[in-house]
Amino acid sequence: MIDLRKHSSRHLETKMVLPIPETHKYEREIHYYLFSPPQLYVNKSTYSEQSMLHKFQSHGRYSSPELTLEELLDSDNMISPLTLLKRYTANLEKDITSVPDRTIIHELQTLANAVRHENKASLQDCKDMARLGMKTDLKSTLDDWYRNTLVIQQDIRDMLETIRTKCSLENRLFIAFLWADEAVSLLNEKQAIDLYMACSPLGEDLQNILGLLLTFSRDEAEYRNLQSYASGEDNPEHIQYRKASLKKWTQSALYLVPEVSRWPMRVSQILAGTAAAVAMAFATLASIFAEKAYLKNSMQWALIVIIAYVFKDRIKEWLRSFFSAVLPKMMADEISSFLSPKSNSKICSSRIRLNYEEPQNLPERVRDIRKDRTNPFKDMLPEENVMHYVRNLVMHPLTKHKIERDKFPRENNFTLVTRIRLDDFLKEMDDPKDVVFRMDPNADELDQLNSERVYHLHLVIRETSLKEDLDVYSHYTIVLNKDGIVRIEQMNDS
Repeated sequence: MIDLRKHSSRHLETKMVLPIPETHKYEREIHYYLFSPPQLYVNKSTYSEQSMLHKFQSHGRYSSPELTLEELLDSDNMISPLTLLKRYTANLEKDITSVPDRTIIHELQTLANAVRHENKASLQDCKDMARLGMKTDLKSTLDDWYRNTLVIQQDIRDMLETIRTKCSLENRLFIAFLWADEAVSLLNEKQAIDLYMACSPLGEDLQNILGLLLTFSRDEAEYRNLQSYASGEDNPEHIQYRKASLKKWTQSALYLVPEVSRWPMRVSQILAGTAAAVAMAFATLASIFAEKAYLKNSMQWALIVIIAYVFKDRIKEWLRSFFSAVLPKMMADEISSFLSPKSNSKICSSRIRLNYEEPQNLPERVRDIRKDRTNPFKDMLPEENVMHYVRNLVMHPLTKHKIERDKFPRENNFTLVTRIRLDDFLKEMDDPKDVVFRMDPNADELDQLNSERVYHLHLVIRETSLKEDLDVYSHYTIVLNKDGIVRIEQMNDS
């Protein structure tokens, strides 16, 4: 399933999560059909396919480890980063060089990522229970989160104090512990406030635990201030910037190394050279024929030479179009791989193509989904411009990485995030503000209404896999004005 959300006023973001296979590879093909109104002039004559391809920016990473707080605290759980950190810290207390810094830092980052992921899941569970009025289960969940979080934070701070006695203040390892402590504190402070806001409508039945959550959030803010952490200031701008910096640092442990292949460029050059050679061969043969058949510099000779050179250029274009139609996989606009930072092995291979399509050439299912059933006169209007972005993904199995089964990594899911810049769609839009007058239905006077001029982009997303008999469509309407994205509406016709 592919999620779509508004990343900023001018960016859409899609996210899909794919499991990393253990033994056999599998494929997914993702299609984005973006329909834009003709008055926005986003078409082949104004923007090349290559320039539009740069509007789609993607990055791949491991998904955050799915570990509950109880699993993090389990001292026998050897995939728990907290358990590993405790053991590493005990070794470092005896010999500060016994464990590589990189290993410790990776586990600290993983711990923060696991806490972030579990907090999101826990918050959603609490919202659902609050909505359904499940007070007993909700109180138990809140109590467990509060109790386990206190233990996790105390464990982190105990390890921090141990490392403080062994390292200088400028030591990279010590700074990593400080950053992890600050990151987890920020995450849990926010979680406590979010839980309070989600559950406070249930009132008196949760009064005690809700009071503890508020006290906890206040204590964490004071703790960071006492520790002189950057997020302990009162300046909201500095706090938000620090949150973003810590999030980037912790999630950098999940990033996969992108490797862009030069193969498309090489193939393009080979095919361009082949087309040029064929075209030149035609022109040369035509010239030889003119020399043999007619007197040099005669009218007939000149006409044949001119026509040959005219056709030479056309032949190059025809062959280019032919190669694009016959060899679409080889003619990918971009081929890349996402590599594991540890083993340098391929996690996922990707091929991307982007081109403009004529509406009548689209697959029947896509045309049916996009069909505007509220406008019977649509065939009298100019056709929409359609951009088609295709990404073919191949997920490679862990056994190909020469990893033993009992040593498979905790990170067993691959997350692909794609951001789509929409700034080119906004350039030809009218000013967003307008004034409309109408008669007040309850009085004999005019009403002034402030309205916004909006435009609709339609995005149809298709996820398909022939081997797995998968073919899923989703349809969204992106409402925009000249300032950017107003909202995203999911349609129910897919």
